[in-house]
Amino acid sequence: MRFLNDISIGNRLFIIGAGSLVGLVLVILLSINQLDSSLTKSFQERTKQAVDIAYSQLDYYEAEQRAGRMRQADAQAAAKKVIGSMRFGASDYFFILDTNHMMVMHPVKPEKVGKSAYDSTDAAGAHHFREMVKVAAEQGAGVVSYEYELPGGKGIKSKISYVRAFKPWGWVVATGVFDEEIQAAVQDAEIKLAMAALVIVLVLVVAVLFVSRSITLPLGAITARMRSLAGGDTAAAIPGSGRKDEIGAMAGALEVFRQNAEAKVHAEAAKAAADADQQAIVQLLSEKLHAMSEGDLTSAITTQVPPAYGSLRDNFNTALENLRELIGVLSEASRSIETGSTEISAASDDLARRTESNAASLEQTSAALQQMNDRLKSSADAADKTVGFTQEAIGIVDSGRTTATDATAAMERVSESARGIDTVIEGVDKIAFQTRVLAMNAAVEAGRAGEAGRGFAVVADLVSALAMRAEEEARRAREQLTTTQADIVVAVDSVKKVDAALANITSSVSQVHEFIEVVAIDNRAQSSAISEIATAVGVMDHSTQQNAAMVEQTSAAARNLAGEVSGLTQQAARFKIGNAAPVRARARSASAAPRPAPAAAPRAAPAMAGAEEWASF
Repeated sequence: MRFLNDISIGNRLFIIGAGSLVGLVLVILLSINQLDSSLTKSFQERTKQAVDIAYSQLDYYEAEQRAGRMRQADAQAAAKKVIGSMRFGASDYFFILDTNHMMVMHPVKPEKVGKSAYDSTDAAGAHHFREMVKVAAEQGAGVVSYEYELPGGKGIKSKISYVRAFKPWGWVVATGVFDEEIQAAVQDAEIKLAMAALVIVLVLVVAVLFVSRSITLPLGAITARMRSLAGGDTAAAIPGSGRKDEIGAMAGALEVFRQNAEAKVHAEAAKAAADADQQAIVQLLSEKLHAMSEGDLTSAITTQVPPAYGSLRDNFNTALENLRELIGVLSEASRSIETGSTEISAASDDLARRTESNAASLEQTSAALQQMNDRLKSSADAADKTVGFTQEAIGIVDSGRTTATDATAAMERVSESARGIDTVIEGVDKIAFQTRVLAMNAAVEAGRAGEAGRGFAVVADLVSALAMRAEEEARRAREQLTTTQADIVVAVDSVKKVDAALANITSSVSQVHEFIEVVAIDNRAQSSAISEIATAVGVMDHSTQQNAAMVEQTSAAARNLAGEVSGLTQQAARFKIGNAAPVRARARSASAAPRPAPAAAPRAAPAMAGAEEWASF
């Protein structure tokens, strides 16, 4: 996934949006294909149900024949009449063939009745009636597709027929629907899907643009501010520092860099001022020392110097005065000075090494604190994200509980409806019973009427049979309804248990949410404290490095001093000390005078020749 490093965040978001659009298109195409298949099956099922209704009529009249209440010819004629008058859909009808391919009944084309359809072909030249008889004979029932030529030469349309064999009479009952009805339904569904997809695409595009701009614009502003900060602009504010998201965290980190850069600028300015003062003092001391190198020991520092170097001026003047007093004994003290210079150089070198070691340790400490600060910030960010995830989980669980409550209410309403249906079934059962009673009375009256009431007796028997079937169906419906009510009670109990479990989950997730919020607050507090410590360590590191440089300078000066001792001894005779006594006389007087006690040294040093003179110097 390294190639993503070369792609901007905005382009990545557009890639995600484009991928979503492609996925949406694929889903729509699959949905259309599935819809076409489902609607085709639905129309086939509709034709099957219609044929089953016609088949029930054949079954009924065949039962009347078997019961002896009708002759076969009468039963078949009645069945053809009933089925020929049946319609479904807009104008769909039924027709009947026999197993010898003879057209038994055709309500639309009565001229074909009694004729063989064996050689008949559809608009494509296929023997579709043969196929219908074959499917009915081999499978008992099935679907046959063929091309139907409309009457009057109005064109050709695809048609789907469902056929079913009625074996007692050797008939095949069939019906069909035009394929264009299926295609019209599919096209209507495709238009609706396309409109929904267009709305989703527009919403997705707007969302991607909005999210992309909400990320790329603040990032662009922060990037520009980073460049200006790298160019030295520490005064301008950091954009987005008040945000609470990841961009706000980046702005906060950049604000720390800006403050550090500003502190660095101030420190460099202070160092530059200190360097300027030091350079002036060095220049002044250089001039005075140059005069001293020429032998003029009367060139004391009388000009004003910065307060920090006031003691240096006083010490220089005192040293100059002491030098005038001690120049006489300088030759005798040269060896002691040389030894002392060597020790000072060694001590300075040791101090320099320790100072450098301290500087390195401080630098490592600063880096470690920075890493710890970064990790704490990352941990705080991760905790914030986790808080968001737990909040979303609570919302989802609450939605699930609402859905479970709605499902319980819906099941209770279904149970109430089922009780109403039971009442209706009971009424139907009573009506069927009364119908049987009336049929029995009618049969009795027909018997009394003799030959004239025979037809009425047949009708009474049929009504009685229908009433018995109605009672049986009512009984079966009541049993099925009782089972359904029991299942609904079980389902309601299960949904209530699910709701209780979701309530427990909500409580647990809320506790996790509160704990993670506390962790995030603690991490931010620790990050702030570590940032302050890192700033202080950085200042200490800077000061330590300055001290190391000064120690190096002191060490170099001590080494140079040891080399110049012998030269100073040779040049002592040419020093100018003003109106003082001769050099050697003053030297002897200075040697005879009591010496002041030397200042306490930082560490014990072995006794050496001329130590008192060096301490006084």
